Amino acid sequence: MILLLSAVIAGIISGIYFNINIPNNLTTILLMFLVFSVGVDIGSEEKILSKLKVNMKNILFQSILTILGSLIFGSLAIFFTDLNLQESLGASAGFGWYSLSGVMISNLYSPVLGAISFTANVIREILAIVLIPLVAKWSPLGAASIGGATSMDTMLGVIAKSTDKETTLIAFGQGVILSLSVPILITMIF
Repeated sequence: MILLLSAVIAGIISGIYFNINIPNNLTTILLMFLVFSVGVDIGSEEKILSKLKVNMKNILFQSILTILGSLIFGSLAIFFTDLNLQESLGASAGFGWYSLSGVMISNLYSPVLGAISFTANVIREILAIVLIPLVAKWSPLGAASIGGATSMDTMLGVIAKSTDKETTLIAFGQGVILSLSVPILITMIF
């Protein structure tokens, strides 16, 4: 965890003080390589298809709990901000997918709320980097939940390193389901 956090901090400092331009394609390629590597690790597991079938109920249950938890805790923003319930639910329905949720909400409702959703989901991802290794010690599935939709891509490596292969498989499935649900829920809310 310290190495991962150090890399993020070094990247932020480098971005602030040095004019380093990393091509977008390189970031995508590296992310896909990370996801591919985790996929190879999961795929090398014996009887992976039967394990996936056995874990399907866990994946669905994990996804439902993550969706409900995100929306319930997101709705608490009505007590601390000027947002109404619809806006709070909409902003929290990104489940960590900041690039899609911010744009969708900006187009469907308001650019200001789109920016709020974008920021909230970026913060969720930053917190996930820090919290997943810590929470995984007590609750591996709880740690997977923190990543939300990003559990299938950017947070998958952190989850794989912090938990076991079964939890990584469930986290990947959760990420897929949450990613599919983001555009549906945001459209329903607005």
